[in-house]
Order: sequence, then C-alpha cells, then structure tokens
Amino acid sequence: MSALLLMFDDGPPFPRSLFASGEQGIWLDPSDFSTLFQDAAGTIPVTAVGQPVGKILDKSGRGNHATQSTGASRPTLQQDSNGLYYLSFDGTDDSMATPSINFTGTDKMTVWAGVRKLSDAARSMLIELSASFSGANGAFDIEAPQTNGASTYYFGTRGTATVAAVAAGFAAPISNVISAIGSISTDSCILRVNGTQAASSAADQGTGNYGNYPLYIGRRGGTTLPFNGRLYQLIVRGAESNAGQIAAVEAWVNGKARAY
Repeated sequence: MSALLLMFDDGPPFPRSLFASGEQGIWLDPSDFSTLFQDAAGTIPVTAVGQPVGKILDKSGRGNHATQSTGASRPTLQQDSNGLYYLSFDGTDDSMATPSINFTGTDKMTVWAGVRKLSDAARSMLIELSASFSGANGAFDIEAPQTNGASTYYFGTRGTATVAAVAAGFAAPISNVISAIGSISTDSCILRVNGTQAASSAADQGTGNYGNYPLYIGRRGGTTLPFNGRLYQLIVRGAESNAGQIAAVEAWVNGKARAY
C-alpha cells in the first residue's frame, strides 16, 4: 500500500523525477504548505487560506524559488469548492519572480500549468522567461489571453526569431491544464489544452539555446500585463519530454486543478 501511495504523492518519484538527470527548471506547488511563506525572506509560514504568499519554494531541487518583496503585490493562497489550493492573482498588481534560471544548456522546453483564467478583458501574462521575451533571445512566454477581449491562450518561443501558437475558443472564466512544448533547433512550438493539442507552429525560431533569465509569474517583468486568475501548479522543465511524460504530468496536474 505504501509503494502505491508513493506513486501519487507530492514527492519522489513523480513529478520530481522529471529533474532526476540534472534538468534545469522549476516546480511550484501551492498545495504544499511547507513551501509557502508570507514574506519574501521565507521567515513567516503560510498557515491558512487568505494569507499572502511572498515566497514559494521550488520543489524541482534546483533552488529556483519565486518571491515578491512588495506586500501589496503578493498573490494570496486560496482554496476552491473542491478543496484544491491555488495562488490567486488579482489582475491588478500581483506577481512573483525567480532569480535568473540558467537554461543555456538546452534548446528544449516543456511547461505545464494548472490554471483558471477569470477574465479575457485585457492581455495577461501567465509566465515569461525574461522581462520581455520578444526582445530577448532564448526566451518564451504563456499569455492568458493574448490580446484584449480574446478567448485565447498563447505560447511564444524564440531562439533568435519569435514563433507562437495561439489556441482560441477558451473564454473566461475557464479552468485548464496547459502544456507548452518548445524546441528551437527543430522549430517546434506546440500548445496543448486539457490533454489535447490546440495549436502549433513549425515556423523558424532562429538559432541558439534558451537563456539565463528570471521567470516572471503573473506580470510581464513584474510590472505590466497582470494575470487575473488562479495558478494551481507550475512545472517548467528545460528538456525535451516524451509523449508519455507529457500525458502523465497533464493527468497529475489535472488532479490538482480538476480542469477536465
């Protein structure tokens, strides 16, 4: 019985096994109270819903913790009607950011996120590697939505040229598990929603690997394009993930978000 439980808990071997071979990345899990702190220094634990989150520890083992030093700009921990925990971003000034994450050893990227998008009124940044990916080589972003009033999700990736996959027909309020798969050298840009491919592009992404930049969560550069919604899980893996891994993580994230 204990072996069976290990396969589905929050610790080893899954999803931490995604980073077992030294892959760079980040895993943020708001359902794990041991990783949540009210202050950016990580000295005041989060003990209940409604409290601000100034720091959330990275569970990938890479130490890429996300923080917010400004009290008024911290997301809050909340719990939905299914009893599931999430970070609530207010669509005004909430966001977090990591120190620079060194993805320069890879041109492959896989991202999973369990989200609930609450508004399509304004272009919103869910996550972004670099302060503005379109002007930074080796960067990517996920927007929710891409443009004001659009019922979309957007995944942009670039080596030295920007390529994007835009999935339409996802009007807020809506809960989704988003998977984004990028490869600069093979010109792959794939966006999956709720376990199904929703958009893709094979246009030329130029050359090079991903860069060494902060990962911004909830706002572009921590200042603009605020996200209005919930973040249940975030996993970013600087590596190519096979079909089995992609599907398994989608199912795991969906267990934390119940999007489909």
